[in-house]
Order: sequence, then structure tokens, then C-alpha cells
Amino acid sequence: MIISRAEIESAVSAYRTLRKKKAQSAQSVSYDTDAISDVDYVGSSEAASFAEMAASVTAEPMYREALVKDLQQRIAQGKYYVPSEQIVEKLLGRLVLEALPA
Repeated sequence: MIISRAEIESAVSAYRTLRKKKAQSAQSVSYDTDAISDVDYVGSSEAASFAEMAASVTAEPMYREALVKDLQQRIAQGKYYVPSEQIVEKLLGRLVLEALPA
């Protein structure tokens, strides 16, 4: 697979736009601590359901266990193969992104 210069420039442009939006949204976030402290969430059904959801999300691993076990087994057996084209593609993509000015 050949990545054209136009495709790289398009990806870089999209990445820069995303970084600008994130930076702008991070700067515009402000919290009114007085308003937050006045709100009483103790005992509300929303708080209880949120706590349950948070507990269920954090109880599960952040990765797919079956996939990780399969990959570990294949690597240990020497049967895991990644085409060199994919490796080069990822390396070049990262180099381009790292070369961008902050």
C-alpha cells in the first residue's frame, strides 16, 4: 500500500484541527465550585445508577482478554506475524506526526 503525499497532508491537517479543538475546549472549561457544592446528590436515583455504572465499568479490564491471551500464546509459540508493510506504514505515520510542531 502506498501512502500519497496528499493523504499524509490530509491526515496531518485533520490531526492539527483536532489538537486545536481540544486545546480550545480545555481552556474554555471552568467550574463554579459554589454551585456544585450547593447541589445535594446523596440518595438520588441518578447518583445511585451512576455509581453502579462506574463500578461495572471499572470492574472489567480495559482490554479484550481473549484477544490478549491469543496473542500471548501465538508470540510464545513463534507463530505471530506482522507484514513488514504494516510495520513500515505505522512507523512512517508516527514519524510524520512526531515531526509536527507543537
